[in-house]
Amino acid sequence: MTTIMKNYELTYLIPSTLAEEEQKRISEEVSSLIQDKGGVLKEGGVPIKRILPQAIGRHGEVLSVSINFYINPEKTQEIDKALKEKKEILRSMLVVKEALSAPKPIRKRIKEEPQKKVELKDIEDKINEILKEE
Repeated sequence: MTTIMKNYELTYLIPSTLAEEEQKRISEEVSSLIQDKGGVLKEGGVPIKRILPQAIGRHGEVLSVSINFYINPEKTQEIDKALKEKKEILRSMLVVKEALSAPKPIRKRIKEEPQKKVELKDIEDKINEILKEE
C-alpha cells in the first residue's frame, strides 16, 4: 500500500522580543524537525510581526512564521507534540492544504460503432411479422 503525502501548512507564533539569532535557530529547528519525520519542505516562512487582539501570556506582539511542506499524515501528531514541548513557541497550528497523489487518469471515450440506419419500410415489415405471429 502506498502512502499519500499531504500538503500541510504549519503556522507558529514566537515572541517578538527574541534576538534575530534565536529566531533563526527556532526556524531551523522546526524545519529540521519536519525533515527528520520524513517531510519535504515546500516553502519556508519569513517571520512577520503581528499585534494580537488578545495577549498570549505577556506577549501582545509576536512573530508569525508559516511553513508549507509535504508529509505522511501519520507523522503530524509527532510534529505537533514536539512543537508543544518547545517553550519558545507560543502557539502552533497545522492545517491540511491539499492531498498530493498521482493524477487521476483521463477517461477515454469509447468510440461507438455507428448504427445502421433503419428504413421505415423495414420497421413496418417487422411490426407486421410480429402481429401475424399472434
